[in-house]
Amino acid sequence: MLRIKIVTALMLLVVATFAQAKDVSIQQAGYNNALQKMERAESEYKSDAQAVVDTEKVIEKKKKQLAEEQKKAELSRKNYLEAKEKLEQAQAALDKAWKE
Repeated sequence: MLRIKIVTALMLLVVATFAQAKDVSIQQAGYNNALQKMERAESEYKSDAQAVVDTEKVIEKKKKQLAEEQKKAELSRKNYLEAKEKLEQAQAALDKAWKE
């Protein structure tokens, strides 16, 4: 009878050890899965963050380009208006000369 109890106890210990090993294996698989997801998410985050930085640089460059082009356009507008004014004055002088 004692032998049966000892053998039964040993078998329960083996079964419990196997069940614990199986539980650890499941936990390890869950950890590995979570780690892979975290690594993919981290990689995607770094890529997206770099894209933001790159786009911000392009925007800053374009803002500077826009400011320069606006200044150039304003100067061209001023030159155009002055030339137009001189043309109108020349036209008026020509018209006057024809009338006299």
